[in-house]
Amino acid sequence: MDPNLLVQLHGDAWLELSALAKKNTLTPKQTTRFLELYRAASKDLSRITTVAPDSLEAARLSAIVHRSRNHLSSVPSGGLSGIARFFVISLPLSLYRLRWDFVIVAAGFLAVAVLSGIWAGTHPEVLETFGDREFRRQFAEHDFVDYYKENPNGFFAVGVWTNNAWIAVQFVLLGITGAYVIVGLFSNAVNVGFSGAMMFEFDRASDFFLYILPHGIPEISCIILAAAAGLRLFFAWVISGPRLRRDKLASEARSLLVVAGGLVLLLLGSGLIEGFVTPNPIPPALKIAIGVAYTAAVVVYAWYFGRRASAAGLSADLDEHQAGYAVISTNR
Repeated sequence: MDPNLLVQLHGDAWLELSALAKKNTLTPKQTTRFLELYRAASKDLSRITTVAPDSLEAARLSAIVHRSRNHLSSVPSGGLSGIARFFVISLPLSLYRLRWDFVIVAAGFLAVAVLSGIWAGTHPEVLETFGDREFRRQFAEHDFVDYYKENPNGFFAVGVWTNNAWIAVQFVLLGITGAYVIVGLFSNAVNVGFSGAMMFEFDRASDFFLYILPHGIPEISCIILAAAAGLRLFFAWVISGPRLRRDKLASEARSLLVVAGGLVLLLLGSGLIEGFVTPNPIPPALKIAIGVAYTAAVVVYAWYFGRRASAAGLSADLDEHQAGYAVISTNR
């Protein structure tokens, strides 16, 4: 579309948006109007940058949209704006976008873990591959629980945090291969299932759930989120849509790297729970409640801020002037 024609058609709306973006507070009616104008202006900017990214109209509208985005998200423009944007927009929005991916991957993980546990528990020859009966008894009655108690709490917490963070980062970065995430997730699910089967074999089911649930709920949730992000990156270049494959992949990679960084921080919480709560002789219900509460807090955070950012039409990616302009193409 001709940029000059867009100016004639929507120039007044852009000026109105610019005026609203300069106000410190907006009434409910003004807020509704502001959102309408912002979404329309964002679409206009996309049209202009597709045909004339270096035009005066593109620069003018880009400035208005950028100012409106900052006003809409209430992110300050000072030196801490990057940190504020990360925690208020980029991270929660990236997690929010993965909500259905997470549900699908989590369902698959739990199905594999449960089925492998049932299979191993009902087929003695499968359990024999882990070792003889005495080896399995040692694991169920001593080794499984001792693992959480044999090292100082702080040292253990840091150790599991760095290990899980490394796994999460690998799942995101190597997700582009597809196979790496699927194999890694499948392997982890089978290990959980087989460990449970050995614990059940010697009537240690209560120990299994007591020592795996408090930290396992947030920890496994983070690992599954990392796997979901990695698989999303894989499908970004396999199914790129109308955009150039490299543009779609670059955009998803920039947004999903935010997930990798965020999961490193979130896994610190599960590491602290595993190091200080799981081996602690407090009531079992309290242990599990702490893990559930931490996970619920992360879900509420991602849902509240992520949904708000999504409704506002914001993006976890860099701004166009930083990331470069995308183009529509049928030759990928």
